[in-house]
Order: sequence, then structure tokens, then C-alpha cells
Amino acid sequence: MTSSSDSGRISLFDPMGQQEPFDFGYHVDSPMTGGQFHSHSLYEIYYFHEGRCTYLIGDSIFVLKPGDLLLMNGLTLHCPKVEPGTPYIRSIIHFDPAWVCRDMPESVRSALLEPFASLLNYRMTLEGARKAEFESMLAGMHRLGLSKNRFVRERMALRLQEMMYMISDWCQGAVQDQEAVSDKERHVQHVISFVEQNYMYDLTLDQIAREAHVTKHYLSSLFKEITGTSVFKYVYNRRINQAKILLRLNPDLSITEVSQAAGFKHLAHFSRMFKEMVGATPEHYRKSGVDIH
Repeated sequence: MTSSSDSGRISLFDPMGQQEPFDFGYHVDSPMTGGQFHSHSLYEIYYFHEGRCTYLIGDSIFVLKPGDLLLMNGLTLHCPKVEPGTPYIRSIIHFDPAWVCRDMPESVRSALLEPFASLLNYRMTLEGARKAEFESMLAGMHRLGLSKNRFVRERMALRLQEMMYMISDWCQGAVQDQEAVSDKERHVQHVISFVEQNYMYDLTLDQIAREAHVTKHYLSSLFKEITGTSVFKYVYNRRINQAKILLRLNPDLSITEVSQAAGFKHLAHFSRMFKEMVGATPEHYRKSGVDIH
């Protein structure tokens, strides 16, 4: 049984009427409202068909073009910023990995989920045969979802599994590159992931070092060696970048509210750091319309 909540959107329900952890929006062209950051526990496959959109995922900013495919773990805050007056056409699949990979051997489950778990939030651009194959697969899933076939739930799961096999194959090189990183790089990546989830809270070097299971002196040296900057310079850069995003996308927030949401306890400290790192006050940055970098 299927339900379409708007044009092109399909949700699956089990025989007892409970919604399955799967939602598919095909060629969705409804405008974005609010521009709010959001997160969810589901994995997401996002395909950009047409329009002008900048997608913000955590501290990464992707200027999308048709054929771009995003793989998202969902938990990282993300938000599309669509240029007013332009189309915004995308296909989006949300799914629970436990649902789509149920009854699979562990080796197969790992292979299918590795691009999401290892690469976290990843963009690839599809062209030529890959682009045509992926778009054909999306269209086929959409037709199936609208059908009256009594095995639509089972067949939709198989179609999604097939798509994930294809994506896993395309991402093999990127996953292998990720696996080839050194232990030092793994420690630093762990710290960066921890900061991404906690930059809005009070952080201390002791706390971050405990999370990374290293001493704070080793952490300071290691982070500088790998990134060329200090741990807290990175933290402040992350906070200021978040403030820039909020200033651009949330005009109703006061400067004080932006400061607090970005992780600053004191407005004066935030204003001073923002001016130092951006070259303009938060108020001037918001009014100027300067692009986010």
C-alpha cells in the first residue's frame, strides 16, 4: 500500500497501517519554506535535477549542479539554500538502514552502508551513462510506488537495495582512500566529527582530548601537524562559519541569538571574533549580502 502526501512523494505502509522507515520524493518541485537547518536519524540519498541551490551540510557548502548526488547520514545539520525565483527540482530518498538491509549477511550490509558510514556526507557528480542509469532507476521506483502491485513494499526494498549496490560500486575508490588514512589522521577526523556535533556547547581541550583518547598535549601537537592550525582555532572557525550561515538564512534571529546558537557565551567575544575572522561586523555582514565562503 502506498500514500502520496504531495505530487511525486511516496511513503510505504505495512499491512497494519504503520509507516515504514522509507520515504521517496520524485522530481519534487515544491518551494522550500523557512530555510531551517534540520537533522534526522534516517540515511538520505539526494539527487539534484534542476535549479540553483547551495546545500549546507555541517560546515561544508556545496554549490549544486544538475546531476549531483548527495549521500547523507542525516544526523548532521543540513539545509538547502535555494535562489529565489529559480526552480528547485530534486529527488530524495530517506530510509532506515536497518530496514533496507534486514536479513542481509553482515558482509553485504557493510558494503551497502559503507559509503554513508565512512564518507559521512559525500557528493558525486553523475554524467553520461551513470547519470542516465540513475535517473532511469529513480523513474522506475516512482512508477512502482504509484502502482497497485500487492508486492510493492517488497519490490521497492529490492529497488533501493539495487540502487545502493550501484552507489557502493561508484564510491569504492573514495571509501578505499578513506580507509587508507593514517592513525594520526583518524584521530584528527574523530576530533573534527566531535566538534561538528558539539561546537554549540562549551568545549575544553581536556574534554576533546578525552573524547579522542589522547592527552591534551599530544592532541594539540597532532592536530597542528595534520591541519596546520590549533584545535581551538578550528573550533572558532566552525562557530563563525555557523554564524555566517545563520545570519544569511535566518534574518529574524537577533545578533545575540546567532551568537548563542553558534556557541558563544558572550556577545562581545562573538562580535570581536567575527570582525577579526570575517573582516566585517555581524550586522554589516548580514546587510551586505556577501556570499558565504
